[in-house]
Amino acid sequence: MSQAKRLIPAVTFSKSSEDSFRLDTADEFSLLYNRQHLAIYRFIYGLLGTSSAEAEDLTAETFERAWQARRRFRGNESAAVGWLFTIARRLVIDTYRRQRIRRPSDEIEIENLLDANGTPEEQAFTRQQQQTLWTLLQSLPIEHREMIVLRYMLDWRVMDIARQLKMTENNVSVTLRRILARLRREWPEP
Repeated sequence: MSQAKRLIPAVTFSKSSEDSFRLDTADEFSLLYNRQHLAIYRFIYGLLGTSSAEAEDLTAETFERAWQARRRFRGNESAAVGWLFTIARRLVIDTYRRQRIRRPSDEIEIENLLDANGTPEEQAFTRQQQQTLWTLLQSLPIEHREMIVLRYMLDWRVMDIARQLKMTENNVSVTLRRILARLRREWPEP
């Protein structure tokens, strides 16, 4: 398992929709923040593919909006996680609408994702591969990028992605296979 995946807590969806998950107090909200802030950050970063500072700002804004609306929230912890990802996704879409143009892919900060181990040649090759991947991801529609980020950056199960995106599991699986096939076709030859 890569170091990046160990840093991300697995999303746990409770089995029962009866469980109450309250966000009325700062302590309760803080618990949700502590469990999910890194996943929300990586989700936003994966969708935007821009600077880490912009992803941090949108992560903060996601939790600020959730804090402001916390008393209206009803549901279990699974619903709270989905609610946060929905807020984050809407903020990303709003950001695209405001910018109207995407930044060049060379502005993507991938240094945080690289492993410091290895020779300089291996690190340069890894950096080039990462840059190629980010460029290809940015060419995908946001809905497809969202699936890739949830599945491969956040390690969500297909069932959880389907629930979050209000799709069938089969539709998510088929779409993921098609996205991966497209990425393989578009991957440049060495």
